[in-house]
Amino acid sequence: MAKEFAERDRWSKEQVAEFKRQRRARRAAPAAALSMPGLRLVAEGDSWFKYLPGTDLIDCLENDHGYEIENFALAGDTLENMIFGTGIDEDFTRTPPTIDEVLERIGALQPKAFLFSGGGNDIAGDEFESFLNHAGSGLPALRRDFLNQVMGVFERYYDDLVKRVTAKSPGTYIVTHGYGHTRATGKGVKFLFFRFGGPWMKPALTKKGIFNQPQQDAIVRDVIDAFNAMLARLAARHPKFKYVDLRPLLDPDNDWANELHLRNSAFARAATHIHQTITALP
Repeated sequence: MAKEFAERDRWSKEQVAEFKRQRRARRAAPAAALSMPGLRLVAEGDSWFKYLPGTDLIDCLENDHGYEIENFALAGDTLENMIFGTGIDEDFTRTPPTIDEVLERIGALQPKAFLFSGGGNDIAGDEFESFLNHAGSGLPALRRDFLNQVMGVFERYYDDLVKRVTAKSPGTYIVTHGYGHTRATGKGVKFLFFRFGGPWMKPALTKKGIFNQPQQDAIVRDVIDAFNAMLARLAARHPKFKYVDLRPLLDPDNDWANELHLRNSAFARAATHIHQTITALP
């Protein structure tokens, strides 16, 4: 399977744009999907569901596996905003959260699955510093108690999401993924010679005086593992919550375009893994 998608890593920006255009064209002519309700899904998420410089999971699920997905994802979105809404206007008035529209569509469509991708932006970037002690302090580099506390908060957030989705559509499964093991390479997102975002981990580690690469890798791995363990606990507790562990599938040295996003081939393989999870649903 990896060889099947390897050519996508050599795609030009024009080829990536065409792949995305094909996805939009599919959604403009949904007759095939309408005849197979199991292919109609709703999605909310971060840049793993909406990634401009390259392909993403939604692109691959629609083009490679035939889904029609109403996608509410926004690059850079946070778990807290997606589930509760944190937006305010210039008068400090709360703006309507996207989750209201997402839940409305789930209630209307009663989809087989609701795809969700969230949590990475709540940890990476400026927030990543809060998980670290300075090397000069003599304290452990990773604040494990704080990490566990944050994962406990995330777990409560996800509990609320499951409850609200189930109230709207009792038969819908929530399908989400844990992020794979990546490395603090210092690479961010560049598109058309402009830096869009990142890097998200290397600056924080360096500012905290943590320069050793193996130590940096171990810290990032521990944070990713804690996030995946949190999702696994949710899956054990909620029959309608399906967690896809991508760690065995993704190579930290070869499958990443930058610190937070996969290469085209890896997104395609991850999408295939998620597709297999969806098709296995009762």
